[in-house]
Amino acid sequence: MSQAQQQKIEQFIIFDDYGHVYYTLNEDKKQITLLINSLISDYLIGGNDTNNNSIILSKNYKAKFKTVINKPKIRFVVLYPNSSNQPHVWDQMALDLLQLGERLWESLDLTEKITLYWNSNSNIMDGNNENSNNLDILEEKFRPYFKVKYEEILNKNSKKLLINGNMGPDIKQKANQAYNNNSKQGKSNSNKKNTTGNKSRKWNIDGSLDESGVDANGLDFSQTPDDAEHTSNNATSNKELIQDIDSSEFGGRNANGDFLIKEVDDLLSDTQLTKKTNKNDSSKSTGIFNLLQNKFLGNKKITDEDLSQVTKKFEKNLIAKNVAPEVANYLMSQIKKDLVGSTTANWTSVESTAKESLSKTLTTLLTPGVSIDLLHEIQKKRRLDPSSPYVFSVVGVNGVGKSTNLSKLAFWLLQNNFKVLIVACDTFRSGAVEQLRVHVENLAELTDSTHVRGSKNTRGKSGNDFVELFEAGYGGSDLVTKIAKQAIKYASENKFDIVLMDTAGRRHNDATLMSPLKTFAEQAKPDKIIMVGEALVGTDSVQQAKNFNAAFGKNRNLDFLIISKCDTVGDMLGTMVNMVYATHIPILFIGVGQTYTDIRTLSVSWAVNTLLSY
Repeated sequence: MSQAQQQKIEQFIIFDDYGHVYYTLNEDKKQITLLINSLISDYLIGGNDTNNNSIILSKNYKAKFKTVINKPKIRFVVLYPNSSNQPHVWDQMALDLLQLGERLWESLDLTEKITLYWNSNSNIMDGNNENSNNLDILEEKFRPYFKVKYEEILNKNSKKLLINGNMGPDIKQKANQAYNNNSKQGKSNSNKKNTTGNKSRKWNIDGSLDESGVDANGLDFSQTPDDAEHTSNNATSNKELIQDIDSSEFGGRNANGDFLIKEVDDLLSDTQLTKKTNKNDSSKSTGIFNLLQNKFLGNKKITDEDLSQVTKKFEKNLIAKNVAPEVANYLMSQIKKDLVGSTTANWTSVESTAKESLSKTLTTLLTPGVSIDLLHEIQKKRRLDPSSPYVFSVVGVNGVGKSTNLSKLAFWLLQNNFKVLIVACDTFRSGAVEQLRVHVENLAELTDSTHVRGSKNTRGKSGNDFVELFEAGYGGSDLVTKIAKQAIKYASENKFDIVLMDTAGRRHNDATLMSPLKTFAEQAKPDKIIMVGEALVGTDSVQQAKNFNAAFGKNRNLDFLIISKCDTVGDMLGTMVNMVYATHIPILFIGVGQTYTDIRTLSVSWAVNTLLSY
């Protein structure tokens, strides 16, 4: 759907007089919420139930509604622009949507199904019952069919609006631009080589290939000679890509000149969470209908039985978002401990009260109980003992992104004018040293545009005067401890501020691989041990975190967590909760991509809101 189309109909909603929302077309907006509350107060609750008339709600918006007599009454509402030009086109479009919704509702016998559903749930006003959106037929049949027909109505009327000049200047410009782009695209496609001989491929259930014969022009990505020459002429060197990195993308300096990394909600809340909201069409939003719910809910003493159905719903949602069952069970027990015997506030349901309690518990769990002001700690140690570098060790299972996130840490520390020594303590995995060497070369170029890749610094090492690689080849676990101690001594002698030690990835459930960590921690004595865990791992993250936290001996634990690959999981952020629950170790940063600027501090409110969303 084009942006122009999205701005034509602000909202289409189906709900009942108890505040249960069955369908919403678009996500809630504050202005739209206020307008619909006004409509409910002045026309619906007030009993002025004239159907299909256009109601002017404000200078910019009108509404139409339809009521299906039922117990409770079912309301269909359309909110649309109050346009001075061609108002009959908008009115007809709104009426078409009302009629579409009503016909589809009746054809699926939803009035009868809703009545039977609520008759079987006697506590309709308690907030204990499942939300009506859980009726499968709404998701399986009503939603997809309505969306198809809705877009047909928009396409039909958008032509009239464009012809009659009824679109605003911005929308009209975009519509004309889209038309011109389509025309150009058509000409461009006509000049492409004929690929009608290609066929799309399908595999039968037995694994055999089924060539369907369907035209597959869109699957042909081969280049013509001219295309290849153009690609070659516009190839971007690795150096240019590195120099395009803008440190302001992921942080900024405070009044003291310290470079601080942004919170994650500055990046992801407007992308992944919004995508999730749009994907579900905000069908489960209840903000618009607080006025109706407030009319019936509140002042109820909460029992264990009241919470059982609500906590089952919450638990199912959390487990679907990668929260481990044992962690979800703990969170539900905290809700019951917090609420049983208490009374809901005025006009507040049991479910909303329980959700607030869950939000509070998650917030407490994810909020660090110790200081995570690393810059302050580093600066303090360097002032007290300038000859002693601040030492980090990065650990984790195989493939979670330890080396990449270590390099992101290095880039952040370089922004704060620290001199960084990166140490290759992964002496087991083939290519581990070479991988770090590439990162060091990249970081050297970012700190000094004159740096030549592959050249040595004044000490004969990879890197430059700001960032350097300390390496000693490959070998066994004894070599790891030896390299670590030598690197710290070297850093002290050459006045490095920071030592970042990479380590080999290891399976958390293999005692043979985990045991060397204790010796490593005792010999190297890092100031901070950071575990990198990936958001993709899911419920096994509980055991991973527990095993690594216990691997360093009785007197040593993990200090911080970095959760990588958070850009790949959408709202499935359960790994964060699992690892903090298992270790009580705070999250220092989360990874949101593959470049050196793709790292953020955790916004607890963003994480909690994401986990509690549906």
